[in-house]
Amino acid sequence: MKKLIITSSMVILCLPLFAQNDMDAIRYTNKKFGSTAKSMSIAGAVGALGADISSASVNPAGLAQFKKGEFSFSLGLLNAKNTTTYLGNTISDHAFKMNIPNVGLVFANKTASKKNERGWKNYTVAINMARIADFNRIVNFSGVNNHTSLMDYFAERANGLSISQIRATNAEIDDNEFSSKTTMAWEAYLFDSVGNKQYAANASPIFHAINQKGVLQQSGGMNEYNFSMAGNYSDVVYLGATLCYTSLNFDEARTHNETNDPLNVSKSAMADFTYSENLKTTGGGFSGRLGIVVKAHEYLRLGAAIQTPQVLNLDDAYDFGLAASLRNGLAYDFKSKQGQYAYRLQTPARYTLSATGIVGKQGFISADIENVDYSAMRLRSTDGSNAMEIANDEIRGKYSDAINFRVGGEWVKDEFRLRGGYANYASPFIKSQNSNLHSKYITGGLGIKDKAWALDLGFVHCLTNDVFQPYVLNDNTRPQAIANNAFTSNSMVITFTSRF
Repeated sequence: MKKLIITSSMVILCLPLFAQNDMDAIRYTNKKFGSTAKSMSIAGAVGALGADISSASVNPAGLAQFKKGEFSFSLGLLNAKNTTTYLGNTISDHAFKMNIPNVGLVFANKTASKKNERGWKNYTVAINMARIADFNRIVNFSGVNNHTSLMDYFAERANGLSISQIRATNAEIDDNEFSSKTTMAWEAYLFDSVGNKQYAANASPIFHAINQKGVLQQSGGMNEYNFSMAGNYSDVVYLGATLCYTSLNFDEARTHNETNDPLNVSKSAMADFTYSENLKTTGGGFSGRLGIVVKAHEYLRLGAAIQTPQVLNLDDAYDFGLAASLRNGLAYDFKSKQGQYAYRLQTPARYTLSATGIVGKQGFISADIENVDYSAMRLRSTDGSNAMEIANDEIRGKYSDAINFRVGGEWVKDEFRLRGGYANYASPFIKSQNSNLHSKYITGGLGIKDKAWALDLGFVHCLTNDVFQPYVLNDNTRPQAIANNAFTSNSMVITFTSRF
């Protein structure tokens, strides 16, 4: 067993805690559809429909179909349930959140052209805020692990380093501000030296029934701030463009607790420990959209749009801590220094084709098909280093292009509207790998429309599957600790619209 020796001359190899990876990229690239109750109730299929402020987030050409000015405001409720199966044990947890998914203002200006004269009929200028992603979620897992431990993860990080490189300095001990979680785990006796620069978890290979519990809490979201312009040529061709700034706010808190097998009564053995991490990511970036809608027939509209890649400038603030106790009564409570890291994420372009069939005055059926090449995501260090190329190699090897489709419709009876829809968002992963992050949406809603105002209510039921790994080991011969998640959420949005 190692001895606790503190020397101020020792140099610590500081490894970053929150190494940005492909899952960070996919989190900030996936976005939900809709922002108004109407658009959400028809599964976001507004690409060729138009006359809804949410068109700014799909195909801004649809904004040219506004005949009057409009102000809209939405209030949303989200109830999310995550069911986690870990080591044969299943636990469910819930997250509830209120938000503002939409605020929008549209100015529609008619030109002096005559009714049957060819030319520009009207122009539209619109500004709006749309919530395009919601990160609120709780993952709660628990189980008995007979194969691996978080202590194995710490030991793997230390392999190849000398004891002098992983030992804490006097300043770290005195100030309780550690630079490396590997150092923190070493000083808490969670792993030990078993050879020259080789380490292993402080767990008996005979008694290895370790009780593991953990909670992952995520919150925050992404908002778009759009400035759009659109024009109507001869009531046949509609053109539009949007300049978009996306703001991002993400908070994550993790705790991971392990209690040793009660049969392992060695005085030097770990009794229990709790490791915690906190991360806050903020930032934003600009992108643009161009779109066209063509009135192919009185009852048919066709649309196409492109969203440019977006570069998000992001800043991470993070800390971590470890509280541990041994069978011999020794206890430790270590904290980290506050860390900061800046980087960039480039998201892929999006291409959308749309069609809307108008059923006279009885309603409509609308559909969008969208292509996103997730393998084009890239993480970049702001200091010009190649620190993120490993993550980019992961992206190239794990992700491919995906086809998303949305379909929805509306039935009209006097001033009342009844709506429904369905959306399918394909997994961004290479199909031969898995179907994680494949999402399905079932939507519906009601509306009342008057000449001067409208009130709409929309519902969205979402089903998604993914996995969460509390730690990842390099040793592929050992079973990985994997939590399988079945995520469902129910959203309700109410939108009030005033026309002027």
